[in-house]
Amino acid sequence: MSLSHFHLKLISLAAAAWTLPAWGQDTPAVDTNPDDSPTREFTHIEPQDSKPTVRAITPIDDNHVLFLNKRGQIGVAKFSPGLSLIGWDYYSEVYLDTLPSIAAGPGFSALVASPTELTQAFDTNQDLDLDFFQALLRDWPGRDQGVIITAGPVADQYGRVLVALSPIAATEGEPAKATVIAWHPAAKEPVTVTESILPITAMALSADGRLAARLSMPDYKEGYYISLSDLPPFDAENPDAAPGSIPMTNPSLLIPSELTKAADPTQIAFFREDGIEKLLAVCPGTKGIVEIVPEAVNGGWQGAMLLREISPEPIETLVEMSPNLLIGGGDSGFVPIGKNEEVFRISRVTPAADGLVINFTKPIDRFAAVKPENYTVTEVSLQGGLSTTTATPVIESDGRTVILKLDDFKSETVLRVVCQNVPSESGETLLNPQVFYKVHKP
Repeated sequence: MSLSHFHLKLISLAAAAWTLPAWGQDTPAVDTNPDDSPTREFTHIEPQDSKPTVRAITPIDDNHVLFLNKRGQIGVAKFSPGLSLIGWDYYSEVYLDTLPSIAAGPGFSALVASPTELTQAFDTNQDLDLDFFQALLRDWPGRDQGVIITAGPVADQYGRVLVALSPIAATEGEPAKATVIAWHPAAKEPVTVTESILPITAMALSADGRLAARLSMPDYKEGYYISLSDLPPFDAENPDAAPGSIPMTNPSLLIPSELTKAADPTQIAFFREDGIEKLLAVCPGTKGIVEIVPEAVNGGWQGAMLLREISPEPIETLVEMSPNLLIGGGDSGFVPIGKNEEVFRISRVTPAADGLVINFTKPIDRFAAVKPENYTVTEVSLQGGLSTTTATPVIESDGRTVILKLDDFKSETVLRVVCQNVPSESGETLLNPQVFYKVHKP
């Protein structure tokens, strides 16, 4: 049975498991719809005078999440359909030395990983009190040589649990490789599903099994690498079968350090918005949330990278509850994340036959936006070097779209576009005038 099947079981038992008198029955829920309240306050629970710090989140169903706090405690929170926080409680007072990730397991259980163990914690009688812990995985290739878990757990559509291991050389003289291994309850041993030259510090899985990994390259000052790779399929009838070929998790997209103000993106998450699959990266150091729209092109990856939001408080983790519905977490508790259309910002960048199409959340000042000198377009080669490209703006009739007609640009470059003097019709300045587009051409 896959984890998704267990989620259906959890939904059917949610009322019995999570309806507690202490959970704000006398406290009215606060509407946290970001279209109505730019501050996005959450409900304060009277019996609990402290906010939960939220280090990691995973949904159980549309209204419930498991979360991990900074003290290593596992908790559960309940939301109204409008994403107002109704209540929260800790599963256990036990402190776990865990990585900043958590996944929902079968039978009212939570999956967490420390550098040396993949652990399952059970609430057998569904009373919001963890009854026992079980080590699922303590041994893997290179364990006796110091290889540790560096990211995960994440659960895939086959009911497997994936964790990333630090690099190790398979044989003497070969370069060390980091690996992502998948543990399945019916398999005798975990199976390697991808390899990477660089260490993996954070992971996310899309609904169809695409892996996004944050790669560690601390001495590289130009930006932060995200890899995207499609994992090999899993044969449920033969769970011990090794994949026919193991894909490499190579650097795919580079988040420029200019976009994050040199703040390290810590966690990543997939979500779907308006039918488009996107990837978000949180930067607690600057309170920024970076949005990436990856596109597969002839065996490579390209896509737009832009600043989606600056949150009132630092957000350290986020998760998709359902399409178009995100929730974040940090020291201030849970924070709903919407489309943020009330802020004047660049909302989307897409390629055109002769340039780039830039969409804004509000109508722009046409007199300023039509001037070529108000745009600077730079090609940043991934092999090093800069060059400036001439841009000619054309404004669409909706007043929210600019087509930047560009000279032909090279493959394997990052286009840096700065809209340095493009205000809205009402005079608002952009949240961030910069947007980046990584170009991959065969």
